[in-house]
Amino acid sequence: MKRPLDDAYGDDLAYIHNIGYDFHARGLAPALLAMFKKARLTGSVVVDVGCGGGIWAQQLALAGYQPVGIDISPAMIAQARQRVPSGEFHVASFLDFPLPPCGAITALGEVVCYLFDQRNQQRALARWLKKANEALLPGGLLVFDIAEIGLNRGQSPTWRSGDDWACGVSFEYDARRSQLVRHITTFRQIDEAYRRGDETHRVQLYDRRDITKLLKDTGFRVHSMRSLGDYKMLPKRVLFIAAKSK
Repeated sequence: MKRPLDDAYGDDLAYIHNIGYDFHARGLAPALLAMFKKARLTGSVVVDVGCGGGIWAQQLALAGYQPVGIDISPAMIAQARQRVPSGEFHVASFLDFPLPPCGAITALGEVVCYLFDQRNQQRALARWLKKANEALLPGGLLVFDIAEIGLNRGQSPTWRSGDDWACGVSFEYDARRSQLVRHITTFRQIDEAYRRGDETHRVQLYDRRDITKLLKDTGFRVHSMRSLGDYKMLPKRVLFIAAKSK
């Protein structure tokens, strides 16, 4: 059974995420583009899983790639289509979307950990990694990051704000399931008033070694890292670069 899409970045959180939490996609973009160029992927189709508002897809399009974005949030996809009119975007769970032949697949920002689709457990992820390997062209790259076990355990609530928005997050750590629950409250200015929204996001946490083994068992050559280029990953996050054999 799938979690209702109402919890998957509604209009206000999608808006806030794209202007207040865009640092991850923007921070990774220069080094990823350099990596793709070195791998001779320029001009190829790149599937951006959990594309959000299209920040990374826009960088891909500007660099001559053919971005195909998927996201479970209709609000995110609406923003992506506006930002990258030439891109191809779909509202879907990444577990269901039929991956086209492509040079690269990316999933930036703990995308494969979110439980908006409650089927997204380790076995389902393993099946998806096999689908990704089959879709990639020889020498293609799969790039994604995970949240690790222990993330935000005991973390106090956080608060960020901008000119017309504010966002607070409190954390609930589920040690038995190795999951983190984020309780998110947003305030967005609409005309002269602020509209409040509430969402709950559940994230599956993983051990770096388990994901490395899944990738190797699928046939990928794997590198995991905590920084790429000038960008340093946030604490308890790991970035995987998985290459398909030529």
